[in-house]
Amino acid sequence: MKAAYLGLSALFLYMVYIQFNDPDPLYWIVVYGGVAAVALGHAFGKASDFWTVALIGATLGGMIIAAPGFVEFVAAGDIAAMGDMRNAGYVEPAREFGGLLIALGALVYCYKARTDTSH
Repeated sequence: MKAAYLGLSALFLYMVYIQFNDPDPLYWIVVYGGVAAVALGHAFGKASDFWTVALIGATLGGMIIAAPGFVEFVAAGDIAAMGDMRNAGYVEPAREFGGLLIALGALVYCYKARTDTSH
């Protein structure tokens, strides 16, 4: 389990790193950095239910905001647009939704694993 948590932490630290050139980096750095910190805490037995749940809330809030763009992207069926954000206004929200979905999955994994005694 420790290796999985360390891997998640490394992934989300990389995601933080690539946010520094984003026009609105603060939210993303906080969310992705928070996921990295939660995973690191789990790796070293310092898990925090409070921060895990708070980050789940922040992630769900961001997903709600990005959902209309994601739905528009899915409805358009234009996967090629993901390569160039200038093609359509829904590309950025679709990407954001995807990143937040990954973050949510990691947080739920951490939250669930802390109560799973088989690990």
